[in-house]
Amino acid sequence: MDEENTAEEAGQVKKLLEKNIKLTEEILKKTKYIKRYVIMSQVLGFFKILIIVVPIVLGIIYLPALLKNAYSQYQELLGMSEKAGAIDINKLPPEVQKFLK
Repeated sequence: MDEENTAEEAGQVKKLLEKNIKLTEEILKKTKYIKRYVIMSQVLGFFKILIIVVPIVLGIIYLPALLKNAYSQYQELLGMSEKAGAIDINKLPPEVQKFLK
């Protein structure tokens, strides 16, 4: 009877070990999938940040020069000089000078 119990227990242990191995293999497959998913998420997140940051940096670098050039062309188009808005207070009539002081 003792030998039958040990043989039965050995069979159950063998079945449990086989089941454990199958479950471990499934866990390994899922773990590899999750690891790949996490790595791809990190890579795509990095590219998303690059898509946002690169145009901003390029704009900061190149946009002031382009705007300055466009503004000077706009002034030329309107016939404005650099001192178009400047007023010499000394050339105003004395009545107006007293009013401003």
